[in-house]
Amino acid sequence: MRSYLKLDTKQVYNDNANKWLRLAPSSLSDFTARPLVFEACGDLNARSVLDIGCGEGYCARELKRQGAGDYLGVDLSLQMIEAAQMQEAKDQYGIEYRACNVVEFTPDRQFDLCIAVFLFNYLRVEEMQRVFSMVHKALQPQGQFIFSVPHPFFPFIRTKQTAPFYFASTGKNYFADVNQQFEGEIWKRDGEPLHVQCVHKTFSNYFDALHQAGFCVMPEVKELTVTPELVAIDKEFFSPLLNEPLHVLFKVTK
Repeated sequence: MRSYLKLDTKQVYNDNANKWLRLAPSSLSDFTARPLVFEACGDLNARSVLDIGCGEGYCARELKRQGAGDYLGVDLSLQMIEAAQMQEAKDQYGIEYRACNVVEFTPDRQFDLCIAVFLFNYLRVEEMQRVFSMVHKALQPQGQFIFSVPHPFFPFIRTKQTAPFYFASTGKNYFADVNQQFEGEIWKRDGEPLHVQCVHKTFSNYFDALHQAGFCVMPEVKELTVTPELVAIDKEFFSPLLNEPLHVLFKVTK
């Protein structure tokens, strides 16, 4: 385990933007979560997409390849957005990127789909509530909101602070420590660790925030883990997390 001070999220990603830039799956969650997000998006068929917490554009590029139409990606980190824009200049997919604080962001148009891939683990409950409300307003009628977060149980079940993924939560409590920030690392398959953070929330926090934002339909919820198929690809990398609750995928319709 490395020793991390409690760092500002913007600083974490500004300082490490070059480590996150990739054109093919590399980190653990590129295998255990993002493919499930893409699958949940279904047939894009030129649907417009708002991608909040888009980072360096990994998901944006994939969804454009799968047929997305008008696409806006926003992220807090200027360095991540600049990396995304540099890649867009090469690819010419037609993706618009903006650097801004998602909590204070107001879209200038509506969208058919909004995705947020590991954004809300960087926000406090009240900040997440503001973003959920913004998303509800930004979606067209029958628009869909798909987001992934660390499984709320994971920091308390995965106590080993070792590869390929952990959040340090020693001495913390599932209910009492909502909004406490856990520092952690997630590894790439090449052995390089990436610093990540998790502002802890319970399942109830997510359901309550969706309801308060105006989402009245029960969301689809999938708990994600390392599968035997992934272990067969790379046993050394994936097997330490086989069948452990890693992430949760939510999909809700306006």
